[in-house]
Amino acid sequence: MNHANQPGDSRSVPPPDIETPNETNAAERPGRPRGKICRFLGKVTNGVIKKMSRSSLKDSRSRDPVTPVVDRKDVSSIPNIEVQDVSPGAKQGTDPQSALRDVNEAAKGMNLLSGPVASGISAAQNAPADACTFEDTYLRPLKIFDAVIGKLANVHPYAKMALGVLSCASQIILAQANRDEAILNLYMKLGQVYGFMTQDDTLHQILSMSTILGQVSQQTLECAHFIMDYSEKKNFWKRLGKNVISETDDTIQRYNNVLDALMQNFRDQVARDVAIYTHRTSKDSGHASGLTPIHTSTGEILDLSGMAYSEAAGLDTRKRCLPGTRMDILSDIMGWINDSRDDVPCVLWLSGPAGTGKSAIAHTIASSFIGVGGLGSCYCFDRNTDDRHKKVFSTIARDLADRHPEMRRALAGAVQNANALKTTADVVQQWQKLLIEPLGKLSESPVGPVVIIIDALDESGKAAETRSDLLRILAGKLRDPTITHITKLPKNFRIIVTSRPLHDIEAALAGAQHIRRMSMDDISSATTERDIHAYISNELEEPSDFGDTQFAALAKKADGLFEWARLACKSIKAPPPGLSPFESFDAVVSRNPAERENLLYDMYEFILTEIMRIDKSPHSTSRQKQLTRFRSVMGQILGASEPLPLESLNAMRHHFPDKSERYEVQVMVKHMGSLLSGTTNSSTPIRPLHVSFRDFLTDQSHSGEFFIDVSKVQRDLAFASLRVMEHGLSFNICDLKSSYLPNSEDPGLLDRVEKYIPPHLSYACRFWPVHVQATHFDPDLAKEIKSLFEHERLFFWLEVLSLINALSGAVTTLPLIAKWLKVSTLLLSVR
Repeated sequence: MNHANQPGDSRSVPPPDIETPNETNAAERPGRPRGKICRFLGKVTNGVIKKMSRSSLKDSRSRDPVTPVVDRKDVSSIPNIEVQDVSPGAKQGTDPQSALRDVNEAAKGMNLLSGPVASGISAAQNAPADACTFEDTYLRPLKIFDAVIGKLANVHPYAKMALGVLSCASQIILAQANRDEAILNLYMKLGQVYGFMTQDDTLHQILSMSTILGQVSQQTLECAHFIMDYSEKKNFWKRLGKNVISETDDTIQRYNNVLDALMQNFRDQVARDVAIYTHRTSKDSGHASGLTPIHTSTGEILDLSGMAYSEAAGLDTRKRCLPGTRMDILSDIMGWINDSRDDVPCVLWLSGPAGTGKSAIAHTIASSFIGVGGLGSCYCFDRNTDDRHKKVFSTIARDLADRHPEMRRALAGAVQNANALKTTADVVQQWQKLLIEPLGKLSESPVGPVVIIIDALDESGKAAETRSDLLRILAGKLRDPTITHITKLPKNFRIIVTSRPLHDIEAALAGAQHIRRMSMDDISSATTERDIHAYISNELEEPSDFGDTQFAALAKKADGLFEWARLACKSIKAPPPGLSPFESFDAVVSRNPAERENLLYDMYEFILTEIMRIDKSPHSTSRQKQLTRFRSVMGQILGASEPLPLESLNAMRHHFPDKSERYEVQVMVKHMGSLLSGTTNSSTPIRPLHVSFRDFLTDQSHSGEFFIDVSKVQRDLAFASLRVMEHGLSFNICDLKSSYLPNSEDPGLLDRVEKYIPPHLSYACRFWPVHVQATHFDPDLAKEIKSLFEHERLFFWLEVLSLINALSGAVTTLPLIAKWLKVSTLLLSVR
C-alpha cells in the first residue's frame, strides 16, 4: 500500500527551498557550491565538518529533510574547522562560517513575525489560504533547525516528530474558514523561537546547548499535539464542561512561559531546571501525565499487584540505530505514525532477514517516543525466554496504565474481582479484557500518537503455534464475534510489528487492509551500504590505521547485514592472540561464502574457529576438550528456560551429576564477547546477542563440529535444579514475622526476597519441572524427585513460589510428578 505524497501526510511536506538573498553572486565566492543552502551533513570528527552539496539536496526533495550528522564536541573550535564537501567533485577548504551565514541569511529571508502579535496574526489571516505560504511563515524555522541538529540524539527525534505533527495540523487549519487567533499566536511563538536559534550569533551554540535544545524540541512537540487535537475537534473541551476561550488562552500562555524560560536559559548559556508543560484533555487533566498513585483521593485502591508482567522485555536503548543512519525508513515510519487520517492502517509490519537491523529501527522509534509520553509499550520477544508469548497483552496493558491515569483505573477495575485475569496465559482474553475494554472506558484517548511496538515476533516461543492467537488478533481474523477487531483501537494508536518473513506470519497477515507492510529488502542496496559504511567507520575510529578503503571493503562485504558488520568490527578491534587488526581484517574480507543466506553463519564459523585456536601453548588442553567444554557450556546457556547470569550458571553447574562438568563457565564465555551478552558482568544474563547465532549452533548442517544438541543438557539441568533446591531451601527463608499477614502487607519483603532467594534458586524452583519433562525417564532423577516430595523441602519450595509470585506453576507440576513417582514405584516393585 503506497502512502507517499498523500494529502495530509507529513511525509508529503517537501523540505524547504532555502535560498540566499543574493544567490546570483554565490558562484562568484570561491569555494562555495552554487545554488541552494548547504546542510550540515558530515560529522565533526578530528576538526572536520562535511558539507552537503546542491546535488545532494536536490536528491532529497522527495522525502523529509535529510538530517546532518554532527558530533557533540566543543563548538569553540568551529572557527578553525576545515570544511569539506562530501559530494563527488566537490571543492574543499570552504570557510565554515559561510555555512552559518547561509542559515542566517535564509532565516532573515523568511519574513519572520518580529512585530506586534496582532499585526502578525492579521497578516496571516489576510494572506491567501495557501499551504506553502502558511508553512513558509510558520514552519520554515523549525525545518532549518531540524536540518542542523541531526546528530544530537536527544534533540532531533523531538524536532522531527514536532515537524511532522505541525505539518499535519497546518493542513487542517488551512481548511478552516476562520483561523483561530490563539492557535496562530502559538504558531508565531514557535516561529520566533526557532528563528532565534537559527541566527548567526546563536547557531554556534547548538552543540554546547544541546540539552536545552532537547527541552525546546520536546515542548514544541507537546505544543504540536495540542494544536493537532484542538484543530481536529474544536469542541473537545466543551464536552468536558470547560470554557474554551479561557482554557485555550491559559494553556497557550503556559506553553509560551516554558518556551520563554528555555530561550532565556539558552541566552544565558545555563541549564536551569524548567518543567515541560504537558496538557492532557481528559477528565483527569489535573493529574500529571506520568504515574498515578495507587491510592486515589477518593480512597479507591488501584491494585495491579500480581498481574503478569514480562520482565526485561522492554526498550533497550543499546539497540538503537547509529544517529544519521536509516533516516529514510525512520522518516517514513514517523510520517505514518503522525498521520491522523481515518484511512491510515493502524498496524505496520516491518519484515526482513536476520541481521538486517529490524530491531534497531524498532528501538530507535521507541526511544524517540518514550521521552514525550507517546510510547505505549515496547514488547520484545526472545527465543531464550519461553513464556513471553503468554504475557504479551498483560504487559502492554500495564505499560499503558503506567502512562495514563484513567487506563490504570480501568485496568484495576477489570481485575479487581477477577484474579484469574491477572495471570491468564490466554492472549485473546488478555486482548479483550485487559486492553480493549479498559481503553473503551477512557473518557478521552491520550493526546498525540500512542505507539505500541512488538519486536521479533518470530521469536515468540519455539513453535509457530505459540503465536497463532497473537497473529489472528493482529490480522483481525478471530472468529469469535465477541472479540473486538483491532481496527476498533483508538485512532491515534499505532502498532509496529517486526519479524523475519516466516511462512506462518506471512500467511496470517496476508490481505489485511489495516496492516501496512514494509520490508528491509525494499531499502536500496546503495542506501544500506552507505549506512553500514557509516556504522563501520564509527566502530573502527581506532585503530587509526584504518581508513575509507577498509571501511568501504567491509561495507560491501556485509551485503546489507548490520549484524555481519558488527561481528566483523568486533573481530578486527579485538583480534585473537597472534593476529594484528589488519590480519584479522584480511581474514574477514577474504572469506567467500557461496550464498548470501550463509554469510552470518560463515562469520560465526570463522569466529568460533579462531576461539578454539586461542590457547596454543604446549600444555594447553586439546582441541577436542575445548569443543567438549564449548558444547557443554553453550548447551547450558541455550537449554536454560530463561537467560541466567554468570554467577547463576556457575551455581547450577556445580550441581551437575558428572563431576567433570563442574568447572567455571568463564573458561569458554570469556572469549565470546562478540557473540554473547553478559560475559563481563557476573550479574547480567548471558544470551546470544543475535538469534541467528542460536540458529547456527542448533543447525547441524551448518554448524558442524560446533553443533549444540539442546536436548542432551536437559537431564543435567534437571539434576542441578533439584540439588540447588536441596541445598538452598530452608524454613521461613525470608524471615516472615507472622504467618497471618499477607505477603503484600509485609514491609520490606521485596528486599528480603531479593537478598535471600538468589536468581539460581528462583530459577530452580520455577523450572525444574520443565527440565524433568524434557528428559527421558531416569531412575536416579526419579530418586531426586521422590526425595523432594518425601521431605519438608516440599513446603519450603511452595513458600518460595508464593514469595516470587509463581505459585500457579506448582499446579501444572503435580501430574508430572505423579507420573514419575508411579513409574519409579513400578520399577522398584519389579526389582
